Amino acid sequence: MNSAMELSTKSRLLKAAVTVFSDHGFAGGSIRQIASLAGANIAAVTYHYGSKKALWQAVFTHLQNQLVDAIFVDQHKWREMTPYERVENTTRNYVRFCARYPELHRITMFETIKGGEMLEWLNERKLALFSEKSMEWVSLAQQEGVYSRELSAMHLHFIVTHASNSVFLLAPHIKQVFGVDVFEEEQVDKFADAMVNLFLRRDGDEGNEDVVVGAGLNEFLEN
Repeated sequence: MNSAMELSTKSRLLKAAVTVFSDHGFAGGSIRQIASLAGANIAAVTYHYGSKKALWQAVFTHLQNQLVDAIFVDQHKWREMTPYERVENTTRNYVRFCARYPELHRITMFETIKGGEMLEWLNERKLALFSEKSMEWVSLAQQEGVYSRELSAMHLHFIVTHASNSVFLLAPHIKQVFGVDVFEEEQVDKFADAMVNLFLRRDGDEGNEDVVVGAGLNEFLEN
């Protein structure tokens, strides 16, 4: 088989699997659906990924890698920023990621609601670690005065994470009722503004400049 064709088929299968698993979850999505959407045969899935489970794992890994890249895209600028500016930067980048890749949250929600083997794999393969390091990151931002200290880091982590995804998960409802396409660039920016104004505090500009927000996530990457 031509190597360029192999890469093209493998990429198409991955892209199709993102769609199918985000629409139906691991249990509801089928190899037949994925192959059909990718314009490939079922044997191609086995050839490139080995199994439905391995393909699902490849999908999650791919999307999580995109998330990490999105969060750290401006890392080289962080040392020149105030604590408030650093958290604002990562917040906006996270919202943009959620708009571009809503499938990651959908896939995760399917498995966290259902429980079982796939959730165990998620927790073993960095989902739990990501939450832990993110909470450490939130705690640092609280110390710097960027986030309120009145809430626990765990509550803030889950509130901010799920709030950032909310309008994109509800996109069909919002479009039908309000006539707004939340994926339009202007709407994404407005939602990012809302997230920043709702959760961040300006007194973080006077925080401890020696504390680097994101240290917890840096450690996450190294693990």
